[in-house]
Amino acid sequence: MIAIQASAPGKIILMGEHAALHGCPVIASSLGLYCNVRVHPRHDGQIKLRLPDLSIQRVYDPLQLADYTLQVRQAWKHYVSDPTSRTFAQVKGQDLDHVVKCSIGEILLRLAPQDWRGFSLRVRSQIPAEAGFGSSGALAVTLVAALLRLFRLPAMDNPVQCLAQTIERYVHGQSSGIDHNTSLHGSVVERRSDGEGGFNLTPWPIENLSVLHGLQLYHTGAARESTGQVVAATRHRLAGKGNPLLASMCRNTERFCSLLQQTRPMPETLKAVLRDYEADLEKLGVVPAAVAEVIRAIERAGGAAKICGAGALCGESAGALLGVGAPALPELAHYRRIDAALGVSGLEITQK
Repeated sequence: MIAIQASAPGKIILMGEHAALHGCPVIASSLGLYCNVRVHPRHDGQIKLRLPDLSIQRVYDPLQLADYTLQVRQAWKHYVSDPTSRTFAQVKGQDLDHVVKCSIGEILLRLAPQDWRGFSLRVRSQIPAEAGFGSSGALAVTLVAALLRLFRLPAMDNPVQCLAQTIERYVHGQSSGIDHNTSLHGSVVERRSDGEGGFNLTPWPIENLSVLHGLQLYHTGAARESTGQVVAATRHRLAGKGNPLLASMCRNTERFCSLLQQTRPMPETLKAVLRDYEADLEKLGVVPAAVAEVIRAIERAGGAAKICGAGALCGESAGALLGVGAPALPELAHYRRIDAALGVSGLEITQK
């Protein structure tokens, strides 16, 4: 029996989170932690899911998943017209296999029902969830790529990035497009608005990026809230013409873009940019006090750090933490050091 395997890396946002949803640039890097999907046909017409990371094993009828996805589509339209935490909760729901079900449903809805068929699908992921490491983006990319191959749908008519962005909206409410595109393409990616409602992606070859030398990455723990919940609760703070906080975030992202173009490391300038963007994120209200205290300790020791991703509204954790020049402090001992490589290759898909 033919099996299709897809693998895609996680990501971290180096600079520009939150502001990207308001038209500012954002820069992200792929990360050598992977989501792996394996799918093969079944002859009974059923869809069997094995998600050992979530301790889930379920069997669905294709019609169930198509109907589920149609309901999510409607909830998302309602959220777009009224973007609040309450309406987002109706999009995200409570199901642990929400991303998987929506990914399958979006594929099924692009087929005539007579062309539906059963399959078994297994997902394993090394990427921490709800922590700014791009777990849902990598999952959407691998699922879509594998299922497009299974159903032999032409990529020209069903591009992976478009389908993955649709699914990301069902997870985050609003999607900048950076997460799944970084997992898809790999390396370091810059996303900029094209001024017409779309965006342009610029890859930066990892071997030329001296600014990345010496970066340290930590996992502070999963946020209490999902990315979508954090965005829905704070996006109003960046709204309005001439918003000073948004202007500061955009300015600091442009400073980071300038650093990407340097041929030699500039650690003190990098520290200044990280400190300033972290200050912006704290003003936005997405850095819990416990994490801010650790960042202050890093700064007192001569380093700098910022959260990467949505952050959190409260609690002891805020997901990914990016640092430079941070010594081995007792405060950091509570966090997991992530030693995975930056700028790795993107989606890979094989058929056996």
